[in-house]
Parts: sequence; C-alpha cells; structure tokens
Amino acid sequence: MERPRLHNLLKKAMDYPLVVICAGAGYGKTRAVYSFLQEYQAHMTWLQISERDNIGARFWESYTGMMANFWPQAGARLLEIGFPETDDAFTKYSSAMKEVVALPGKHIRVFDDFHLLYDPAVLRFFEWGVSMCPPNVTLILISRAMPDINLIGLMMRGSVFMIHEDTLCFTEDEISEYFSRLQFPGARVDIRDIYDDTQGWAFAINLIGRSLAKEQKYERYALEAMKKNIFRLIEAEIAQTVSPPLWRFLLRMSLVDHLAASLIDLLANDEALIKEMEALNAYIRYDFNLDTYMIHHLLLDYLRQKQEQILTDEERREIYQTAGQWCDANGYHMDALAYYEKSADHAAIMRNIASFNVQVPADLARYALEIFDRAPTEVKSQNPIYPAMYLKLKISLGQLDEVSALAMRYVAEYRARPESPQKNRALTAIYAIWALARMKICTYTDVYDFDIYFEKMGEYYDKSPFTILGAYTLISANAWASHVGTNRAAAQEEYLRTVSRAIPQVARVLNGGLAGFDDLVRGELCFYRQEFAEAEQYLQQAHDKARTRDQYVTQNRALVYLMQIAFFRGDSGLAHSLLQSMETLLSEKDYGTRYTMYDIACGFFHLALAQPQQMPEWLKGDFSPYTHSAFLENYGNRVKALYHYQTRQYSSLLAFIGNVQEQRMILFGKIELKILAALSLYQLKRRNEAIDALTSAYYFAAPNHIIAPFTQHAKDMRTLSAAALRDNTCVIPQEWLEDINRKSSAFAKRKAQMLANFPAAHDQEIKIALTEREISVLKDLYQGLSRTEIAVSQDISVNTVKTVINIIYDKLSVNTLPDAIRVAVEQGIRI
Repeated sequence: MERPRLHNLLKKAMDYPLVVICAGAGYGKTRAVYSFLQEYQAHMTWLQISERDNIGARFWESYTGMMANFWPQAGARLLEIGFPETDDAFTKYSSAMKEVVALPGKHIRVFDDFHLLYDPAVLRFFEWGVSMCPPNVTLILISRAMPDINLIGLMMRGSVFMIHEDTLCFTEDEISEYFSRLQFPGARVDIRDIYDDTQGWAFAINLIGRSLAKEQKYERYALEAMKKNIFRLIEAEIAQTVSPPLWRFLLRMSLVDHLAASLIDLLANDEALIKEMEALNAYIRYDFNLDTYMIHHLLLDYLRQKQEQILTDEERREIYQTAGQWCDANGYHMDALAYYEKSADHAAIMRNIASFNVQVPADLARYALEIFDRAPTEVKSQNPIYPAMYLKLKISLGQLDEVSALAMRYVAEYRARPESPQKNRALTAIYAIWALARMKICTYTDVYDFDIYFEKMGEYYDKSPFTILGAYTLISANAWASHVGTNRAAAQEEYLRTVSRAIPQVARVLNGGLAGFDDLVRGELCFYRQEFAEAEQYLQQAHDKARTRDQYVTQNRALVYLMQIAFFRGDSGLAHSLLQSMETLLSEKDYGTRYTMYDIACGFFHLALAQPQQMPEWLKGDFSPYTHSAFLENYGNRVKALYHYQTRQYSSLLAFIGNVQEQRMILFGKIELKILAALSLYQLKRRNEAIDALTSAYYFAAPNHIIAPFTQHAKDMRTLSAAALRDNTCVIPQEWLEDINRKSSAFAKRKAQMLANFPAAHDQEIKIALTEREISVLKDLYQGLSRTEIAVSQDISVNTVKTVINIIYDKLSVNTLPDAIRVAVEQGIRI
C-alpha cells in the first residue's frame, strides 16, 4: 500500500546527508524505506547489518561488497584500503569517495538494523562518513534504538533528518484505506477499535488483515494474545502452514548472514522450494537491484530460536561449509574464515590464508590468528601448513622477531617426526615463510642468508613434491627492493648475490615467485648510483620477467624507477607513457594493492613536474605510523615526505624525520630523509644544522656510491652544496661536493626546460596563481628595484623579499628574472 504521507516526508529527507529512522520492531521501517526507494530516482545500495559487523574487517568486506554492486572499481579500491581505523586510512577512503560527486544522479546508502552495531571503530566510521558526504549522497540508518553516534553535533550542523515511531504509525485514515483495499466481502471492520488496539503498529495491522482474510471477523482478544507472544503468531502463520521441506530450509537459511540469491540457490538446490519461499512475501522479499533476499527480522529472530531444537549438527556443518565456500569465492574472506571454523574445516582456513600474498591485511591477520589459536590441538599438530600460515600472519603484523624463534621450534618438531609427505610439506612451507622473514630482518641484522632457507624449502619439496596453485608474489608492496639497512660497503652486493642464489629455488617451487626480482634489485642500485644506462637495462629485464609470471609488484616498481630516470633526462613524454603503463595494471584483479601503488606512482609523477596540487589527496595528509620499512605504509610516507618538502611544510616534515630516524630503516630511506632534513633546515635558515644533516647523508651514501637522492633535488641541492663548499668547517670532501653541485646544476637546467615545455607538449593549460604580495614584488623587480629598495617599498625585511622571490621562481618554474617576467605575461599575470 502506498503511503503518500511517508513518501513526501522521505523525499524531503533526501536533501540531508543523514536520515535516521528509529522505531521498535514491526513499525514498518524497512518496508517504508524500500517502498519509497522503488519510486525515487536514485542509485540505491542496501546493507543488512548483523552482530558480526562489529568486527571492523568483516564490516568492511560487507560495505565494500555493497559498494561494488553499483560501482565495482570503488568496491575493489575500498577493499584494498581496508577498514579505516586510522586518520590516514580514512583520508584514503575520503579521497576515493570524492569521485562519487562526478557520478550522475543521487546515491542512497541504506544500513538496516543499525542498532546491532556497538563497536566504537565502526561507529566512528559513520560519524566520519557523514561529515564528508558528497552532496549527491544520503545515508539512511534504520534502527530500533537511537544510533550510538554523535547525533547532537550532527543535528546542530543541520546534517540529520529524524523519523520516529509516531511518524511511522498508521493513522486512522491509512488504516481505513488499507482495509478498504483488502475488500473483504461481508467483513465487519471497526477501524476505531483497530486503531485503539494497535496505536498504528504496522506489524499488528498487517496481521489483523491476514487474519480477517481467513476468518472475516476481528476479535480484539486475539490481538492481546499476539502482543504477549508474537512468536506464537508467526508460528501459526508460517511454521504450521508451509511445507515441511520449506520450513526446514528456512531454518537452514537462518544460519547464514549473507542472503545473496546465488547462495540461496546453492543452499536450496531446488527451484520449487525457492518459488514457495518467495510466496511468503509478507516476511521475505527479493531485491532485484541487489540480487539478494531480505527476511523480516522478527521472522529471523524466531527461526534462530528454533535452530538448535530442529537442525542436526551435520546439517549445520553442511550449511556452514557451503556458505564458507561461497564467501571464499566472492571475496568475503572474514565470513569465509568464520563459516569454515563453524564447519570445523581447518584445512580450508589454511588454504584461504595461503591464497593471500605476503602482507595479509592487518585486521584480517589479527582475526585469523584468533581462529588459529582456538584451533584444536590435533589440528595444530597434524595440519601440515598450520605452522607456516601462523608465521605468515605474524609477519603481516610486523612481529618479525617472534617469527624466527617460532620457526626454529616448528622445524625441530617436524624434523623429529617419522618420514612422511605431510612432514616434508610442512617443512617446505615453514622454510619458505622463514626465508621471507629473514629477507626482512636483514634490514637490521646485516646478515644475508635467506637463500639457505629457500634452499631448505627446495630440499624438502623435492622429497615430496606437491601442486602449488597460482603464482605467488613473495615481496610485499615495499618502498625499496633492497632491504639492506647498513651503509657497510658492499652490503648491497651481498644482498643481491643472496637474492640471485635464492631465485632458482623459489621459481621452481613457487611457480615463478620473485621472477625479475634480482634484476629489480640491480636496477635499483644502479639508479641510486646514477648509472642510468645500466639501471634501464636491468629494470626493463625485471619488468619483462615479472610480467611473464604475474609478479605485479615487481612490474610496478620497475616502471616507477624507469619513470624517474625519464624525469632525470628531462623526458616528460616518456615518463607520462610509463605512468600509463602502470595504469593498465589496475585491470589486474589479482594485484591486491594496485590502486594504492598507482596513487603512489602518480604522486612521484606530479611531484617531479612540480604539480603537488594534482597528487591523490591522501598523499597530502599526515604521515602513517611507522611500520617495517618494507611495508606499504612506508612507501606512501616516502611520497608524503617529498610533498611536505615541496609545499614548504618544513616543521612537520622535520618532526616526522625526527620520530622515525631511530627506527630500523632501509639504507635508501635513511639517506633520503637525511637529505630532506638538510634541505628543510637550510630553507629555515638553520645553515649549520643543514650542513650537519648533509654530512650525515654523505656518510650514509658514500661507501656504496649513492648519488641520485642528492641530485634529484636539482637547484635546492645546488644551493646547499654550494653553501657547504663555502663552509670551512664542513668535513665532506670538496671533490664530492663539487660533483654533486655540478650534477644538481645540470639536472636543474633540464628540469626547468622540461617544466616549461610540459604543458604545451601534453595540451595542458596550467594556471599559476600568485598572491598579491608576490605580484607586488614581481612588479618592483620588473621596474628595476633592488631587493633592499623592495624591502623599503613593501615595509618588509630583505630576507622576506628573498623568500618571496624564491617562491615566485618556484611557482613559475624559472631560475632568472627575465624568464619569470616572460612566464608571468604568458599566464596573464598583470605586472
């Protein structure tokens, strides 16, 4: 039945970012919203909240699955970001969601049974989400109780539209119209009695109508009985009237939270049963847009009360197993793990974790570890890949120091067992994960022996070969290919030799894992030494080898370095082409970090072109908390550090560097941050400290002939190195400083020409904005005033004049006054 009063109210509510519909059970909240949205022109997504959504990672899989229904790319991207527990992750989410503004039409996201949420992190996500809702998005929360979020603050900002029980209740006129539509011949319906008895409670009115259809008479005492035990009425309405097969199927179906049509078809395995179920349209409805079934929560509560009494343990395990397999196939990994645990299929749990690459998302890793810890003792001792998967989860949580001790214990336990295929398989997997841990900890141990562990992996694999499905990316989406942390001479080559020795074993056992990684390490080292011809050769080889074995991370890293070399040579066209090659990797669904890695590549690209404003928004935000240098978060921090420097946020950049410089860092990271610290200090006129920081960077870099991180800063490094050459107390060798100064100067000239030519070459019109003070100073320069005269004219200090001139030159990408005048005129700046 249409209810124009509610439809008009909900239509008005769509002008608000948040709509809260709060009423008790049976008030028609869900039906009212659903009915309205069938007529309202909007893109709708609907998420049925369950108790298990209080686990952030599980909620995120449900939420991203909902988003993927109408916007698949966003679903994949949000799943990669992970549940936004931190400000940094929420910035990524916010950045992705801003793209919704560009999508046509109104977008409505409905969250039903919101009262089931109590986890602070999940509730905070909704508070954040409302605050950044695009103007074409409205969130609808359907709840039995007031949502436990800061509604007062949102209401004070005019962001909330509230609908309560009294609004949802049927009026006498609506009750009258409802019974008129039913058209019971000869039925005596006293609308006043029904309204007095029900107070407009939608569920009761519906049941009275269904009762009249059978008995043609309204008995007031029946309603009182119903109020006392509504489940008895549901039992009389459904349990005693539907066929025994459907009744049992409804009970089986109530075991799972996902009610997607494809899963329900699997569980039923009977088309006739599905059709009979759909006839219960007062309680169960199919949503064509979402391709899922919705069950009235009162019926669901009733069914769940009956599960234990009627269903056998075997039936329950069968349903959980089917649901687990469906969730696994459809990307709901948290639910897959939960259902597999309920069905006691721990082998499937191990296979699920094994299917992930090295860096399992932290929230999923924590959840899985809890399941592993709860596993029966016989599972822990008899499942051959349990130890390795446990170690893998520990690596994902950064607990590297625990991994070696655990691995040593596991190896001792299994080597003591009698010879068997299970023993050899377990040791194969343990040594593989142990080797990966050894790769990461060599950052601070300066011991490069992980090839020995890969060799042991191959030794046990050869004793009992087994099929390993798919290709494995053994390196995480790291900031550098080299994990060397020391500046000891030749340490880089030692790491490289170890990688080269390991690859034949890895490629043979793990279907091409690490393909091209040795060339990537060589190419990276040549790049940092500014041996660009050799670097290009190795990086291209790395890319080609990795592409043949689906090693996406290695492909991306090689392309990023090739792009940076193109910029060093002033070839922005080639750099742009390489960025486009990285964009094509976004179509690779098995590349789990593709969106983040592409954003980072875009960050490097726009920073090289002095276009920080065009970078992805999340890379302009605060730094991520420190993790192992090889993890993805640190890769993002590299770009953020460069952004902070280019946008003159020197104090916050220096604070970040101060916080992380004592951590266990990869050598290349230490050098880059020391250089940024030196340049920032010099910009802040802290000249002595700047030269001290440059000296530290030199001592880190010199033993392994690292050059590129210095010269990539072009004119800023030219200026700093010139100052160091003039400083009699500076202990850096003069020959080295002269070489850096010369190379920085050469790159500064190429870069200036590249920046001047890039817009025209790529059909870009870049509008440069100068402040009023900058325009005023530029006018004075054009008229021939000296810096001292400008200071007097503008009533500012000479140092301020110098700073403003540097800013003008940076914005216009020039090095001389004539060029500044020319570019200003071209940009339409009136001087």
